[in-house]
Amino acid sequence: MSTSLHILIVTFIVLLVVIALLILAVLLYAFYGYRYFQRADAWSEVIGQEVVQSIVSGEVAENEAIDRLSRKPSFRMYFLEKLVNAEGKFSGMAGSVIRRIFSEYHLEKEALQKLKQKKLFLIAGGIQELTAMRAEKALPEISKFLNHSSPQVYQEAQYAQVTFRGFEGLRFLGSAKGVLSDWQQLRLLNSVASVPPDGTELVRSWLQSENASVVIFTLRLIRKFQLLTIYPELLILLRHESEQVRIQTVQTLQALENDTTLEELEDTFLSQPHEVQVEILNVLKKMGDVRAKDFLFQQLHGHIAPAVRIKAAEAIHSLGMKHELTQITDDENTSEELIFIIKHALQERK
Repeated sequence: MSTSLHILIVTFIVLLVVIALLILAVLLYAFYGYRYFQRADAWSEVIGQEVVQSIVSGEVAENEAIDRLSRKPSFRMYFLEKLVNAEGKFSGMAGSVIRRIFSEYHLEKEALQKLKQKKLFLIAGGIQELTAMRAEKALPEISKFLNHSSPQVYQEAQYAQVTFRGFEGLRFLGSAKGVLSDWQQLRLLNSVASVPPDGTELVRSWLQSENASVVIFTLRLIRKFQLLTIYPELLILLRHESEQVRIQTVQTLQALENDTTLEELEDTFLSQPHEVQVEILNVLKKMGDVRAKDFLFQQLHGHIAPAVRIKAAEAIHSLGMKHELTQITDDENTSEELIFIIKHALQERK
C-alpha cells in the first residue's frame, strides 16, 4: 500500500514539473515573440523613414541608424525583406531608388546566402529577391538552378533569366526538362518585349522540344509576336502526341490565319481526337469564313459526338444562318437529338 502511494506521489510531482516547464516555455515564447515584434516595429519605422526620404530626395544618403543596425544579421535580413516588399509596390523612379538602397547596403550578400541553403523556399526566395532588386551580377549563380528538381526553384531561375535578358533569357528552353505551368508561361511571356529578327531560328528549335510545355509556350510566343514565317512548321504539330499541343497549334494557326488555313483545318479534322475537333470548330467560329458552311453542316448531321455537333451548330449560327438551322428543327424528319442540339446552339433549350 505504501509503495503504491509513493509511486502516485512521484507521478504527481513529475506531472507538476512537466506542467511547470510547459508554462515556462509558453511564457518564454510569448516574451521573445513580444520582444521580436517590438524590435521589428522599431526597425520598420527606421527603414520606412529611409525609404521615404530617399524616394522624395531621389538620393540615398548616409543613415547612421541603419549603418549601426546593419551590423546585425537579423536586421539585414529584415531590411532585405522590407525593401523587396516596397519594390513590388513602386515603379519608375521610386523603384529605382529602392534598388539603389539595396545596392548601397550590399544586401545582395544576404540574398546570395539563401542560394546556398538546403530549404527550397529559401533558395526560391533568394532568387526572387535578387530578381526584384535587378542584381544582374548574380545571374551566373541563379543560372545554376535552371534545371533544379524543384519547380519552385527552377521557375524562379527561369523568370530571372528573362527579366534580366529578355528574349535571350529564353535560351534555357533548349534544355528545359521541367514542366512550365500556365502561370509560369504567362510570367515569361509578359517579360519578353520583342523577338529579334534572328530569333526565329531559336523559336523553330523550341517547337521540336520533347517537353510538351515548352512547345506550348513557344506556340503562345508565336501568337503574341505574330511570327508569320513560322506558319509552315506549325502544320507538323497537328500530329503531335500531346492533345494540348495540338489544341494550341490550332489556336496559333488561327492567329496567323492565311488563305489556306481553313482548308488545312478541314483536312486534318477527321484525324484529330474529339477535344481537338471541338477546338477546330471553335476556331472556325472565330474565323467567320462562309466557305466553311458545307463542312460545318456535314459535321452537324454526320458526326457521332454530341459535343462536336453542338459546336458545329454554334459555328453555323455565328455565320448568320439561324434561318437554315430553324428549318432543320421544323422538319418532321429531323431526329429529336438533332433538334435538341440545334436549340442548344440557338440558346432555346427547353
